[in-house]
Amino acid sequence: MIKKEIRDLLRSPSELKLLKDSDDKALQTDDGELYPIIDGILCLLKEGERGNDLGDGKFYNNNPFGEGDWSNVTDVDAGVEKDLKKLLERYHKSALIIDVGSGAGRISNYLSLHGYENVVSLDYSLPSLKQVNINSNNICIWGNNLHLPIENNSFDLVISSGVIHHTPDPHKAFEECVRILKPGGRLYFRIYNIHSLYCYLYYTYGAILRLFDSTKYTRFMANLFGFKIYKLVRRLLFSSLSNRDDRILKAKFSNLFTKKMVYFFTTSEIENLIKKHGLVIEIGKKLGKTHRMHCYVSKKQA
Repeated sequence: MIKKEIRDLLRSPSELKLLKDSDDKALQTDDGELYPIIDGILCLLKEGERGNDLGDGKFYNNNPFGEGDWSNVTDVDAGVEKDLKKLLERYHKSALIIDVGSGAGRISNYLSLHGYENVVSLDYSLPSLKQVNINSNNICIWGNNLHLPIENNSFDLVISSGVIHHTPDPHKAFEECVRILKPGGRLYFRIYNIHSLYCYLYYTYGAILRLFDSTKYTRFMANLFGFKIYKLVRRLLFSSLSNRDDRILKAKFSNLFTKKMVYFFTTSEIENLIKKHGLVIEIGKKLGKTHRMHCYVSKKQA
C-alpha cells in the first residue's frame, strides 16, 4: 500500500501524466500506459527504457553500489556523512524526502532506520532497489534521474549524494532534482570536484587502468595494478575494512577508476548552476582531505 502523501505525487515519466491504480500490480495513465509493480518496486520508466544501458555498461546493475550489512546499526550510521545527519535533524519524521540515486540504500536505509515515514528511494538499477526494498520501509521507484516521475514542487528535501556526476547529463539531472523540490525546500547534493587529487588520478592512473580493462587479454593487469593496490591501501588506512567482501570493495574501486561515465565540476560551475535554478546556497564546502567532493545545501526560493 502506497501512502496517500506519496501516491498523489507520482506521475508518468517525461509527460508527468496522472496515474491511477490499475490493480495491485500496476499503475496506469488515462490513455492506457501501464507501469507495473515488480517485487514491491514501482516501475516508473517507459517500457522501451527498462533495462537500457545509459552509457555506463549497466554498471550499477552489475555492481549494486553502497552495499552493506544493513542489520548492523553501527555500520548503517557510519555510512552516512555528518553534514547530512545534521541537516536531517531539522526535519520532522513525517517530512517528504526523496533519495535520488539511492543505490543499494546507504542513505535510504539510514532514513528508514531512524523513523522517517515518507521517504522515496529512486534509482535506475533494479538490483540495487531490491536491496533497499528488503531493508527499509521506503517507497522504492525504478526511475531515471533525467526525467523523474514526480509532480513539480513535491518534496521537502531532495537528496542527491554522489549521483549526478554519473548520469549522461548532469545538468539535466540537477534541473530535475530542483523541479520536484517544494518552494522553501532544500536540496542536499554532493558532486565531484575537478580541482582534486582524485580528479587527477582518474585522468592519469585511472586512464591506464581503463585501457587495461578494455580487453579480456589485459584485464588481469587492471586487477593487479588497480584493485589489488586499492585493497591493500584501504586496508592499511582503514582497518575496519579488513573483513569487507572483495565483491563490495571491487564495486567501490570500479566506481572510482574503471567506470567511464564520470564528470567533474569547478566551484563556479556548480554555484552558477544553483543560482540559475532559483536556489540560495545555505552551505557550500569541499569534503575530504583531497577535496574530492563539493557538498552543498541550497534552498529553493518561495
